[in-house]
Amino acid sequence: MEPDSPAPVRKVVSRSPVRTVRRLNLPSIFDRPVECESSLERDFVLRAALCPDVARLQHQPFRLELPSGRRYTPDFLATYRSGARLVIEVKQEARTERFAEIFDQARSLLAARGIDFLLLTEVQIRHERAHERAAMVLRYRKMAIDPTVCQRILARLAEHPEGLTLLALQEQCNVARTDVLCLAAARAIRLSSVIALDDDSRFFPNIPMEADHEVRLESWFDSAQR
Repeated sequence: MEPDSPAPVRKVVSRSPVRTVRRLNLPSIFDRPVECESSLERDFVLRAALCPDVARLQHQPFRLELPSGRRYTPDFLATYRSGARLVIEVKQEARTERFAEIFDQARSLLAARGIDFLLLTEVQIRHERAHERAAMVLRYRKMAIDPTVCQRILARLAEHPEGLTLLALQEQCNVARTDVLCLAAARAIRLSSVIALDDDSRFFPNIPMEADHEVRLESWFDSAQR
């Protein structure tokens, strides 16, 4: 199946009693639910959902025929606002060496199609428990916020491209902590990549599309190409 195919190549199934299939429905962020075959994939999706440049996230988007004769199905395909695409492979660190040759072949084939490749493990995905904070923030996405409150926060951040701390936003805009988190969950404003949520944590205005490379998944997970 070609990399442009929108449908998963196989139905996600649970392969063992300890592996629970999850379907994350984030309609205010992605246009369709995202399936996950493991808790690590779920934790990746939770963090990726808050990366402001990711416009679409597809699970098992296509199948590649590798030069070795084997077939490879990527875990995820991210599409950025600019249209650029990135395949993400989510693996436990202890298993990456076993699949190194497959990943190298896939990376080469994808590069020829203009698609980048990123391997992520629990080391990046669960760094400083950022996935837990991402889940906490996303709970606020359905919360209603007064339009005037929203405008005050956005206007104040527009004056501070370097960002403001959570406490400063609350005090300067006369808003509640939950108001700020509601906008972060809707990706109307940007958090730090580690999803820090203490009073000194900075929140930022969203950046224009021409600078979207600054907040792509490689930097969001603080991961060099592997």
